[in-house]
Amino acid sequence: MIEDFKIPPFLRQIIIIAIILVAVVALKFTSEITSLILLSIFLSLLLYPFLRWLEKKGLSYNLSVILTIIGIFALGMGILAFLLISLAELVKAIPNLTIPSSSFLAQYGNQIIEFLVSNINLSDAGGLLESGIFIIFSVIFLVYELPKIKNRLINELGADNPTLKKSFALVGEFIKYFLIRVKVNFIYGMGVAGILFIFDINFAVLWGLLTFILGFIPYIGIAIAAIPPILVAWAKYGIEGAIIMTLFFIVINTIVESYIFPRLTGKGLRMSIYVVFVALFLWGWILGPVGFFIGVPLTLIIIRYLDQFSETRWFAKLMMGGDEEETKKIKE
Repeated sequence: MIEDFKIPPFLRQIIIIAIILVAVVALKFTSEITSLILLSIFLSLLLYPFLRWLEKKGLSYNLSVILTIIGIFALGMGILAFLLISLAELVKAIPNLTIPSSSFLAQYGNQIIEFLVSNINLSDAGGLLESGIFIIFSVIFLVYELPKIKNRLINELGADNPTLKKSFALVGEFIKYFLIRVKVNFIYGMGVAGILFIFDINFAVLWGLLTFILGFIPYIGIAIAAIPPILVAWAKYGIEGAIIMTLFFIVINTIVESYIFPRLTGKGLRMSIYVVFVALFLWGWILGPVGFFIGVPLTLIIIRYLDQFSETRWFAKLMMGGDEEETKKIKE
């Protein structure tokens, strides 16, 4: 009798929603460490193709792993050292960053600077160093373990396991997608740093790196990255400099996000703009600042997972962007 009992469809959906809510609450209460772990997993998946590329070039697996680990350590420590030095110099320079009272709307510009300084702790070098070192070593260990994890899953479940094949395909899709994002952001950041250097904007390289990092946040990331150089240009060249800098970021953001990135990927985010917007702030609330960077890939993974089950497919379709024909292509 018990074996013949089936959970009604509506009850299954309620159970799924309850499980999701419990998971969200758990992530919220453990966000201090969970956010760093999730970011490490995300970065390791992006760096794993470099290991495979070295193997394709004829290097042995062990040598490829060693070179990849050395590269990750050198790159991570280099970025971390640059950030610590730049932030230390920025903290010293901020008291002198004042928009002259003769400049148009100078009062409001100085209020924005004062607000940013009072609400953003730039002097927490210890916390940045601790988190940075944890992420670097987590990524190193994960990149080393990823091939072994993949082999263990294949040996345990079989190479023809449908769920495993879908999971590998999903991971491969996101790796390709976000590797393109990395390349675009790198060009974007280099271009911004170059232009700012030409216009003699203080900390041009730092703002270029900030543009590269915040470029992973759709729609609003570049707008946030544009604020510091605009304020510096305002303080140095007056309101005219701020306007020119604003127009520069608008033009370059439009070119990159509306033409270059969609052409390289051959598709958009495949999520409605509203879902992207809500997802960014929801994951930001759950995981803190890290949630803004990995919120979109996490949401895409959830959408693809929900799309595999008839009970939750309607919810996945609701969050997908584009027309019905595009949605069918995604499913295929």
